[in-house]
Amino acid sequence: MNIQEKLKRIKTEDFIWYIYFFIAIAALYSNYKEKKYYLTNNKNDYRTKKSINILIFTIAFFIYLYFLLITNEDVALLRRQGNTQELVNRYAQLIAALLFLIGGIIYLIIEIRDPVPGEISIL
Repeated sequence: MNIQEKLKRIKTEDFIWYIYFFIAIAALYSNYKEKKYYLTNNKNDYRTKKSINILIFTIAFFIYLYFLLITNEDVALLRRQGNTQELVNRYAQLIAALLFLIGGIIYLIIEIRDPVPGEISIL
């Protein structure tokens, strides 16, 4: 991979870190709404918490998918070059990226399917 490609990836990863900053703020607000729900039993607070979490997990899904695809490209490139030690490391990264993606999907499904207390879920 040439330097321009590496710099382009770093720029994309910088953008992803800004997204993580947004995710952290959104998660804190989601926790605030959940605490408020437990104190007041206001279902709107719980719905807001669920909506925020679904948004967070959806964004995370696309981030994990990006890292999976990038790592898969690296594996394909290294297979052609025959660098075995680096290839083993990339395969480990590929497995980690796949597991993060699977975990994110599971959390997203759970959040979508978990009904608002006192209401019937149609999913």
